[in-house]
Amino acid sequence: AMPMTFSRLHHVLYDGCDPTSLPRWQSADDRVMGGDSIAHVEQKIEEDARLACLSGRVSLANRGGFIQMEWPVEPSAFDLSSMSGVYLEVHGNGEAYNVHLRTRQLWLPWQSYRQTFNATQSWQTIYLPFSAFMGYKTSKPLEPAELSKIGIVAIGRAFEVDVCVRHLGLYREDAAVSQAARSMKP
Repeated sequence: AMPMTFSRLHHVLYDGCDPTSLPRWQSADDRVMGGDSIAHVEQKIEEDARLACLSGRVSLANRGGFIQMEWPVEPSAFDLSSMSGVYLEVHGNGEAYNVHLRTRQLWLPWQSYRQTFNATQSWQTIYLPFSAFMGYKTSKPLEPAELSKIGIVAIGRAFEVDVCVRHLGLYREDAAVSQAARSMKP
């Protein structure tokens, strides 16, 4: 039997190693809702790469509890609906962070689709399939074609935040390859 093989197609949104890749990161925190958490988003240069870094602290005071940096996804020339998920190359302070997706179908600011990852101290590339994102305060299924924002979020507990992203994008598992591998089985 043939082993299962996947080829991944990557669609880059942010490439910290490419000087022409414009950083479009925006910061947000719970102060808009009266909370006490403070987000800092800054660019750090490390080994010729421009890292997008989120730092600050999460405070649970005044029913607060999050800071984030988010990337606006523009309706674009490529087909979002064919993508399998989000990938990011990331490192941090060993804490758990979330990726939150927003779509144009969500109206309320607290609605999102969420998945957690660990920001280890060494660089790693993390693949987060759309199918594993959980809807928060929404029962609508996630429609990748409607994706409007990708957020790197520190949320839910009081802690010091330090996480940096070198690459962000979308990926597609090439189904044709895995289909061929499956059909070879006896």
